Amino acid sequence: MKRFLVLDSFRGLCAVALVVHHSHIERSITELTFFRNASQFAGFFFALSGFLIYRRYVSYLSSTRELRDFMIGRVCRVMPLHVAVLLFFIGFECLKLLLERYGLSLSYPAFSGDRAPREILPNLLLIQAWWPTFNALSFNYPAWLISVQFYLWLLFGCLMVALPGLARTLCLLVCAAAFVALYLDVTQIPRNVLWGAACFFAGTFTYRLYVRLRDSAPGPLVSSTLEIAILGMIGFVMTEVEGPITVELGLLFCAAILIFSHEAGIVSRLLSLRLFPALGNLWLSIYLTHAAVIFVLGTALAVASKYAGLPLLLDKPAQDSGLMTRYLSTGSTLNDNLLMLFVVVAVIVVSMLTHRYIEAPGIRFGWHWKRGTLLRRRKDDPPQTQV
Repeated sequence: MKRFLVLDSFRGLCAVALVVHHSHIERSITELTFFRNASQFAGFFFALSGFLIYRRYVSYLSSTRELRDFMIGRVCRVMPLHVAVLLFFIGFECLKLLLERYGLSLSYPAFSGDRAPREILPNLLLIQAWWPTFNALSFNYPAWLISVQFYLWLLFGCLMVALPGLARTLCLLVCAAAFVALYLDVTQIPRNVLWGAACFFAGTFTYRLYVRLRDSAPGPLVSSTLEIAILGMIGFVMTEVEGPITVELGLLFCAAILIFSHEAGIVSRLLSLRLFPALGNLWLSIYLTHAAVIFVLGTALAVASKYAGLPLLLDKPAQDSGLMTRYLSTGSTLNDNLLMLFVVVAVIVVSMLTHRYIEAPGIRFGWHWKRGTLLRRRKDDPPQTQV
C-alpha cells in the first residue's frame, strides 16, 4: 500500500510547529502570529488521520473480529508512549512531593491544579477531553488530541461494522453536524471533540475525493500552483483572520491533503527529501513528548532562576484569557532563538529514542497480538507502518 511521504512530512512539520507554539520563549519565533496560532494544526492531524484510516480500513472492517484487530492496532499505536509520558509526569509530581517534605518547592505544589490525582484515571483511559468535569489539558496536555482521536477511531470502526451500507453516509453526516455545531458555537459538547470529529470525518470524505480524482491528477505546473496557493491561504488565515478560525482551517487542511496526496508539485518534491519524511515518521513521539521536554527545561531554568538569582523567567497574561503564562527569557533575541533551536533539537533527539524503544515495539507487539504470535523472534517482525 502506497505511503504518502509528503503528507507524512507535513505531519512531522506540524508537530515541530507545535513544539515552537508551546515553548513560550520571550524574544524568539514563538511570538510570531503564525506560531501563536499553531495549535490549529491539531485539525490537520485529525483530517489526515481520517484520510489514512479510511483508506486503509474502509474495505477491511466488516466483522467484530476485524474491529477487535483494528482497535488492538490503535491501542498499541498510541498507548505505550502515552502511558510512558503520563508516568513521567506522575513520577515528577512524586519527586516534587518528596522535595516539599524537605522544605524545597518548585513553582506549584505537587499534585495540584492540572496535575491533581483525580485527573490520573481520565488520562489513563484517554477520556480527559470528552467530559466537562475533567481537565482536558491535565498532565501531558497535548494528549487531549489522542484522547479525542482514539474514540473517533472506535466510532469509525463501529460504524463500518454495524452499518456497512450506511457508514459512508453517516461519516459525512457526522462531519457536517460537527462543523455546524462549531459554527453555531454549541457548548453542550466539548469544542475539542467537535473540532476533532469535524476534521476526522472530513478527512474520510477527502479520501473519497482522492480516489475519484487520482487518475486525472494535474501536471507539475498546475500542481505546483495549487500547492503554493493552498499553503498561502492557510498561512493567511492563521496570521490575518481574527476570531474563531477552526471551520475555515478544517476545510483548508482537507484541501491541502487532497492537493498534496498527488505529490506532483514543486513543494511536494522538496518535502520528499529525506529529512522531512524522517520527521513525519517521528510525528507521534514529537507530539507526545515535547511537553515533557519543555517542562524539564523550564523546571531547570526555574531552579537556576530561584537559587542562582538569574532572571530567566517572566510571567505574562495569556493570549486568550486573563491567566498568566510563564515565558523563558535570556534577555537577548539571539540567545532566545538559540534556546528555541535547542528545544526543537532536544525534542527530536528524545523522540528518536522514544520511537525506537517505546513506539516501535508497541506497534510490533500489536501486530503479533492480532496474529497470536507474541513469542515470535524480532527478525520475523513486519515492516512498520504509520497511520
